[in-house]
Amino acid sequence: MSYNPRVRKPGYSSAIHDVVDRLFVYGTLRAGQTARSMIENHVARFEPATTEGALIGFTDYPGVLDGAPGTIQGELVWLTGLAAAFALLDAYEGDDFVRILKKCRKADGEEEWAWCYVLADPRLEAAGTTIPHGDWVRWLGER
Repeated sequence: MSYNPRVRKPGYSSAIHDVVDRLFVYGTLRAGQTARSMIENHVARFEPATTEGALIGFTDYPGVLDGAPGTIQGELVWLTGLAAAFALLDAYEGDDFVRILKKCRKADGEEEWAWCYVLADPRLEAAGTTIPHGDWVRWLGER
């Protein structure tokens, strides 16, 4: 199965035409993690949030298996300088990930649409370990 950016799937559009300046981060881009400094100059603010899917742990990073059952712990990040930020992020995430719009839930229960990098090919799951509680930072501490 390959990713085709021309195919629209339900849930991949915010159904509104606002510019989405939010990014859901769940792994190395979370506050205090190894890659956060890469985007720090683009972060206006952030807060805890969750999204649906399965979190798959690889040696040095996690990935989201979209459409799978589960809850993923992370942060909702408001970005500035979107063109530069997404060019940097797209290059960092590489070919194994695609950026899609997903609904996220903030701690107060409010839902927001945000960009999220998910595994481009669900077969990549076989190379990793499912993180049952959906929290990369907690999983790192448990290893």
